Amino acid sequence: MSEQKRFTLRMDSDLFKEIEKRAEVNKRSIAKEIEFLLEKHIKEESKDSDNA
Repeated sequence: MSEQKRFTLRMDSDLFKEIEKRAEVNKRSIAKEIEFLLEKHIKEESKDSDNA
């Protein structure tokens, strides 16, 4: 397993509330929800660039 890094992330409060709702629905912490969404976006973007 790769090493985890800690950092501060500032975001719009409305975006935070949306992520907070999604995290609750998905039974994840807010940090894990953000990590999930970032990984999903990166994978989708990689697929798109592979198909270009």
